[in-house]
Amino acid sequence: MLFYYRDVEEYIFDEEFSNNDVKKIIVLQEDDKDEATIEKIKKIGNVVFSPSVTFNRINKIKIALMMCVSSGIITKDENLIALTGISDAIDTAIFIDISKEKELLSFKGDIDLGKSVKPEVFERILRVALELANQGREGKSVGGIFVLGDKEQVLENTKQMIFNPFKGYEPDERNILKANLDDTLKEFSLLDGAIVINSDGVVEAAGAYISVSSSVSEDLPKGLGARHMAAVAITSITNAVSIVISESTGDVTIFKNGSIVTRIEKAI
Repeated sequence: MLFYYRDVEEYIFDEEFSNNDVKKIIVLQEDDKDEATIEKIKKIGNVVFSPSVTFNRINKIKIALMMCVSSGIITKDENLIALTGISDAIDTAIFIDISKEKELLSFKGDIDLGKSVKPEVFERILRVALELANQGREGKSVGGIFVLGDKEQVLENTKQMIFNPFKGYEPDERNILKANLDDTLKEFSLLDGAIVINSDGVVEAAGAYISVSSSVSEDLPKGLGARHMAAVAITSITNAVSIVISESTGDVTIFKNGSIVTRIEKAI
C-alpha cells in the first residue's frame, strides 16, 4: 500500500489502520523531512522520499514504485493499493499487481534494482534527473543520460568524447552520497555523452560516449532518440541501470536489461 503523506496525513495515525497486518509504505516529499514525524511514521510502516516536484497522480505513483523497487521494499510477487490525490484529500485508488503491471511499471528480468546500484544512489540520481527535467538549466530544456552500476563493464564499452572532468579527484570528492554534487551533475549533463556512476555513488566519468549498438526489441516504442538508444544498448550488455532525460519532452525514462522500466512524464 502506497501513500503520499500530504494527501493522507489524517489516516496514517488512525489506530485501526496502523494496527492491521497490511504492509504500509508512506511516501514523503524531500521538503517534508521533519525528523520527529518521520520517526513516528516509521513505527507504522516504511518511509520513502520523492523529489519536491509537483507531479500528477500517475507519476506520483510511478516515482513511489521506483523508490520502493530500488530499496527492495516491494517485490514482483506483491500486490499494492496506491492511494493518492492532487489536493489534501485522497481521490485516487489503484490496484497494482506488480507481476502483471505493464502501464506503470514494466520489467524484463529481475525487479531488484538494488543488485545493480545502492538504493540511495539510484534515488539521488533519479531526483537529480527529475529536477533537471522539470527545471532545465538557465531556463532552457536539457537532456542527459546517467549510467549507474557495473562500472567495469560500462567503462569497457564507453570512450571519452572530451577530457574526463572527474579524473584525478579522490573517490570521496566524487561520491554523490558524501559530497553535494547535484549542481555539478546537472551542469555536466549538458555535455554530449553519459555520466557514469558506480554502484556506490562515485562518479567515474562525464562526457562518455557509449560505443556499443543494440537493435530495438519489439516491446520498445519506435522513434527512440540517440540517448535512449544508448541506454538500451548499455543496459543490454551490462548489469547497469540507465536514467535518460529527454530534451524534447522533459520525460525521464529508466532502463534495465535493455528495456524500459518506466517513463515519468514532465510535471505540468
